[in-house]
Amino acid sequence: MQTQEYPQLQPGVPGVVGPPSGSYYPAYPMQPMHPATSVPPIPPRGRSTGFWVGVTTAVTLGIVGALLIGFFIGRGSRLSNDSVQSKITEQAQADQIAEQQALDNQQATFRTEQSRAVAAAHRSAYSEGRQAGFTAGQQQGYTAGQSQGFNQGQVTGAAQGQAAGFSQGLNQGACFANTVFCSGG
Repeated sequence: MQTQEYPQLQPGVPGVVGPPSGSYYPAYPMQPMHPATSVPPIPPRGRSTGFWVGVTTAVTLGIVGALLIGFFIGRGSRLSNDSVQSKITEQAQADQIAEQQALDNQQATFRTEQSRAVAAAHRSAYSEGRQAGFTAGQQQGYTAGQSQGFNQGQVTGAAQGQAAGFSQGLNQGACFANTVFCSGG
Protein backbone atom coordinates (compact mmCIF):
# COMPACT_ATOMS: atom_id res chain seq x y z
CA MET A 1 0.00 0.00 0.00
CA GLN A 2 1.38 3.35 -0.98
CA THR A 3 0.80 6.64 0.66
CA GLN A 4 -0.74 9.42 -1.33
CA GLU A 5 1.45 12.38 -1.95
CA TYR A 6 -0.01 15.87 -1.73
CA PRO A 7 1.17 18.79 -3.83
CA GLN A 8 3.21 21.52 -2.20
CA LEU A 9 1.36 24.63 -1.09
CA GLN A 10 2.29 27.69 -3.03
CA PRO A 11 2.93 30.77 -0.98
CA GLY A 12 0.74 33.75 -1.50
CA VAL A 13 -2.25 32.02 -3.09
CA PRO A 14 -5.34 34.04 -2.14
CA GLY A 15 -7.90 32.13 -0.02
CA VAL A 16 -5.45 29.42 1.01
CA VAL A 17 -4.08 29.51 4.45
CA GLY A 18 -0.57 28.24 4.41
CA PRO A 19 2.83 28.81 5.80
CA PRO A 20 4.19 32.27 6.04
CA SER A 21 5.43 33.64 2.75
CA GLY A 22 8.99 32.90 1.90
CA SER A 23 9.13 29.64 3.84
CA TYR A 24 8.91 26.26 2.25
CA TYR A 25 7.36 23.30 4.11
CA PRO A 26 6.67 19.97 2.45
CA ALA A 27 3.32 18.32 3.02
CA TYR A 28 4.99 15.58 5.03
CA PRO A 29 7.96 16.74 6.96
CA MET A 30 11.01 14.54 6.52
CA GLN A 31 13.16 13.39 9.35
CA PRO A 32 16.32 15.37 9.66
CA MET A 33 19.25 13.89 7.81
CA HIS A 34 22.31 12.77 9.68
CA PRO A 35 25.41 14.70 9.12
CA ALA A 36 27.32 13.83 5.99
CA THR A 37 29.79 11.83 8.01
CA SER A 38 27.18 9.17 8.86
CA VAL A 39 26.74 6.28 6.51
CA PRO A 40 23.21 5.00 6.14
CA PRO A 41 22.93 1.43 7.45
CA ILE A 42 23.15 -1.26 4.82
CA PRO A 43 21.67 -4.64 5.62
CA PRO A 44 24.21 -7.47 5.70
CA ARG A 45 24.47 -9.57 2.62
CA GLY A 46 22.88 -13.05 2.82
CA ARG A 47 24.51 -16.28 1.89
CA SER A 48 24.61 -17.22 -1.73
CA THR A 49 22.41 -19.91 -3.26
CA GLY A 50 25.41 -22.18 -3.77
CA PHE A 51 26.14 -22.09 -0.02
CA TRP A 52 22.62 -23.22 0.91
CA VAL A 53 22.57 -25.95 -1.77
CA GLY A 54 25.87 -27.29 -0.42
CA VAL A 55 24.71 -27.21 3.21
CA THR A 56 21.40 -28.92 2.34
CA THR A 57 23.20 -31.60 0.33
CA ALA A 58 25.69 -32.25 3.13
CA VAL A 59 22.93 -32.55 5.77
CA THR A 60 20.87 -34.86 3.52
CA LEU A 61 23.89 -37.10 2.82
CA GLY A 62 24.68 -37.19 6.54
CA ILE A 63 21.13 -38.32 7.42
CA VAL A 64 21.05 -40.95 4.65
CA GLY A 65 24.50 -42.21 5.72
CA ALA A 66 23.39 -42.48 9.36
CA LEU A 67 20.30 -44.45 8.34
CA LEU A 68 22.33 -46.83 6.17
CA ILE A 69 24.91 -47.38 8.91
CA GLY A 70 22.11 -48.05 11.40
CA PHE A 71 20.50 -50.52 8.98
CA PHE A 72 23.69 -52.52 8.42
CA ILE A 73 24.68 -52.47 12.09
CA GLY A 74 21.16 -53.54 13.06
CA ARG A 75 21.20 -56.50 10.68
CA GLY A 76 23.66 -58.32 12.91
CA SER A 77 21.44 -57.92 15.96
CA ARG A 78 18.18 -58.94 14.25
CA LEU A 79 16.87 -62.52 14.42
CA SER A 80 16.85 -64.71 11.33
CA ASN A 81 13.56 -65.68 9.71
CA ASP A 82 13.87 -69.26 11.02
CA SER A 83 14.47 -68.00 14.55
CA VAL A 84 11.51 -65.65 14.35
CA GLN A 85 9.28 -68.44 12.98
CA SER A 86 10.31 -70.84 15.77
CA LYS A 87 9.55 -68.16 18.41
CA ILE A 88 6.14 -67.54 16.83
CA THR A 89 5.42 -71.28 16.85
CA GLU A 90 6.49 -71.59 20.50
CA GLN A 91 4.29 -68.64 21.46
CA ALA A 92 1.30 -70.11 19.57
CA GLN A 93 1.74 -73.44 21.38
CA ALA A 94 2.04 -71.68 24.75
CA ASP A 95 -1.12 -69.70 23.94
CA GLN A 96 -3.00 -72.91 23.04
CA ILE A 97 -1.92 -74.59 26.29
CA ALA A 98 -2.91 -71.55 28.35
CA GLU A 99 -6.26 -71.36 26.55
CA GLN A 100 -6.96 -75.06 27.16
CA GLN A 101 -6.06 -74.73 30.84
CA ALA A 102 -8.31 -71.70 31.18
CA LEU A 103 -11.18 -73.59 29.51
CA ASP A 104 -10.62 -76.60 31.79
CA ASN A 105 -10.63 -74.38 34.88
CA GLN A 106 -13.77 -72.64 33.65
CA GLN A 107 -15.48 -75.99 33.03
CA ALA A 108 -14.56 -77.22 36.52
CA THR A 109 -15.90 -73.99 38.03
CA PHE A 110 -19.13 -74.30 36.05
CA ARG A 111 -19.56 -77.93 37.14
CA THR A 112 -19.05 -76.99 40.79
CA GLU A 113 -21.55 -74.13 40.51
CA GLN A 114 -24.02 -76.39 38.71
CA SER A 115 -23.71 -79.08 41.42
CA ARG A 116 -24.30 -76.48 44.12
CA ALA A 117 -27.31 -75.07 42.28
CA VAL A 118 -28.82 -78.54 41.73
CA ALA A 119 -28.26 -79.49 45.38
CA ALA A 120 -29.85 -76.24 46.58
CA ALA A 121 -32.81 -76.72 44.23
CA HIS A 122 -33.18 -80.35 45.42
CA ARG A 123 -33.17 -79.31 49.08
CA SER A 124 -35.63 -76.52 48.45
CA ALA A 125 -37.99 -78.71 46.40
CA TYR A 126 -37.78 -81.56 48.95
CA SER A 127 -38.53 -79.19 51.82
CA GLU A 128 -41.40 -77.52 50.00
CA GLY A 129 -42.83 -80.90 48.88
CA ARG A 130 -42.57 -82.36 52.36
CA GLN A 131 -44.27 -79.32 53.88
CA ALA A 132 -47.02 -79.35 51.24
CA GLY A 133 -47.52 -83.14 51.71
CA PHE A 134 -47.64 -82.77 55.49
CA THR A 135 -50.19 -79.97 55.26
CA ALA A 136 -52.33 -81.82 52.71
CA GLY A 137 -52.12 -85.10 54.67
CA GLN A 138 -52.98 -83.37 57.91
CA GLN A 139 -55.98 -81.67 56.33
CA GLN A 140 -57.12 -84.87 54.65
CA GLY A 141 -56.64 -86.88 57.87
CA TYR A 142 -58.53 -84.29 59.86
CA THR A 143 -61.42 -84.29 57.37
CA ALA A 144 -61.47 -88.08 57.08
CA GLY A 145 -61.16 -88.52 60.84
CA GLN A 146 -63.96 -86.08 61.48
CA SER A 147 -66.22 -87.80 58.97
CA GLN A 148 -65.35 -91.26 60.22
CA GLY A 149 -65.75 -90.19 63.85
CA PHE A 150 -69.13 -88.67 63.09
CA ASN A 151 -70.31 -91.84 61.33
CA GLN A 152 -68.90 -94.09 63.98
CA GLY A 153 -70.44 -91.90 66.68
CA GLN A 154 -73.79 -92.12 64.91
CA VAL A 155 -73.65 -95.90 64.76
CA THR A 156 -72.29 -96.35 68.27
CA GLY A 157 -74.61 -93.71 69.68
CA ALA A 158 -77.62 -95.29 68.00
CA ALA A 159 -76.66 -98.73 69.30
CA GLN A 160 -75.98 -97.46 72.80
CA GLY A 161 -79.15 -95.35 72.75
CA GLN A 162 -81.18 -98.32 71.57
CA ALA A 163 -79.72 -100.59 74.26
CA ALA A 164 -80.12 -97.95 76.94
CA GLY A 165 -83.63 -97.17 75.78
CA PHE A 166 -84.57 -100.84 75.72
CA SER A 167 -83.16 -101.38 79.20
CA GLN A 168 -84.72 -98.25 80.57
CA GLY A 169 -88.03 -99.03 78.90
CA LEU A 170 -87.92 -102.55 80.24
CA ASN A 171 -87.17 -101.30 83.71
CA GLN A 172 -89.84 -98.65 83.64
CA GLY A 173 -92.39 -101.05 82.21
CA ALA A 174 -91.60 -103.62 84.85
CA CYS A 175 -91.86 -100.97 87.53
CA PHE A 176 -95.40 -100.12 86.49
CA ALA A 177 -96.36 -103.72 86.64
CA ASN A 178 -94.58 -104.57 89.79
CA THR A 179 -94.23 -101.67 92.17
CA VAL A 180 -92.55 -103.82 94.79
CA PHE A 181 -89.69 -104.69 92.56
CA CYS A 182 -89.03 -101.04 91.47
CA SER A 183 -89.40 -99.42 94.91
CA GLY A 184 -86.76 -101.64 96.28
CA GLY A 185 -88.75 -103.37 98.62
